[in-house]
Order: sequence, then structure tokens, then C-alpha cells
Amino acid sequence: MWKFFLVTAALTVQVTTVSLAQTREEKVKQDRAHVESTGYWIYNDLEQGFKTAKESTKPLLVVLRCIPCEECVKLDEQLMEQDQNLKPLMDKFVRVRLISTNGLDLSLFQYDYDQSFAVFMLNPDRTVYGRFGTRSHRTMWTEDVSITGLRKAIE
Repeated sequence: MWKFFLVTAALTVQVTTVSLAQTREEKVKQDRAHVESTGYWIYNDLEQGFKTAKESTKPLLVVLRCIPCEECVKLDEQLMEQDQNLKPLMDKFVRVRLISTNGLDLSLFQYDYDQSFAVFMLNPDRTVYGRFGTRSHRTMWTEDVSITGLRKAIE
């Protein structure tokens, strides 16, 4: 009887865990809804970003972010929630958030494709002003990518 109880409990925990885990599609939909609700970012539309940048004569701040990846969640949340030390600098840019790099011009966006977070500063004519986002180790990256570092990069 005790063995039956343990097996049943283990299966219940396993089924509950599987049902609570979000799929990539669910994470993307949630991210899109959150980002679009603020109106602060252009979501996953680089060409619209270039068009808006030309019209406004502002440079672009393009964030490449792999949504399912959990490694850069904290940095991403600080960026998306408009960190108060970073926001005045970001306001000077047309902000574009790309969550898919399918079809991305890799001659323009040159970075370590093993990363889940990268930032580019570009002119509307597609001149790259700078890049941000690297890591010296897979699990020890907090000193490499930070809001403080990003602020210094876009100043």
C-alpha cells in the first residue's frame, strides 16, 4: 500500500510539473502581449524599426532575445521594465525587440550566436555604432552583461 501511495504521489507531482511548464509558444505570446501593452518597443519587426528611425532621425537600439532561454531573464526584465537609470538613454533610440533571428541579415548582425541576449546600436542607414552582450562563461555571466554595462555601452 505504501509503495502504491509513493508511486501515485510521484506521478501526480510529475503531471503537475508538466502542466505548469510553459511552452515556447506560450512564453512568446506572453512576452509579446506584455511588450506591446507598453508601446515602448517595436516587437519583432526590424523593418518597421528602420522605417520609424528614418522618420524620427533617431538611431535604433535592437535587442535580440531568445525567449525560452532562462539565462538572461533578470537582465531582460530590467530592460523591459525600463530601468530608471537606463530609460533616459533608451528614450533617445527607436527600440526594437527581436525574438526570432530567422532571416536576420547576419552580415549586419555579427555576434556570438550562442548567446540568448545581444544588443545593437545602429543608424537608420544600417551603420552599426556598437554591440553589447557577451559572456566569458556559460554560467558565470553576470559581470559580463548587466544594466550598468549596457548603460555604459549606449552612452
